[in-house]
Amino acid sequence: MAMLTLNGIVQNVFARPASTDKETGEVRPATDYAQILAENVLESGEKRLDMVTLKVRSIDSFRRFLGQRVSVPVGAFVSGKNILFYSLKTEPEPIPA
Repeated sequence: MAMLTLNGIVQNVFARPASTDKETGEVRPATDYAQILAENVLESGEKRLDMVTLKVRSIDSFRRFLGQRVSVPVGAFVSGKNILFYSLKTEPEPIPA
């Protein structure tokens, strides 16, 4: 079971095609993404909406939940002042919330 769960509404899914870095020649594989609108409660009690873009293993598992509330097991790390989330490979399926 995941320690962190991202809860929100699936707003969009998209695929980024494979590409090649022009300088290094490195081939980047095609990647699937899901965008989830998450609601964060601030210390003041007000709510802030954040769009979280997750790299996912299966775009189809998220596409069927478009416009619906889901819970997604995630990991997180800090980059600068931002917290970035990633979906866990061990638990790739969103769960209806």
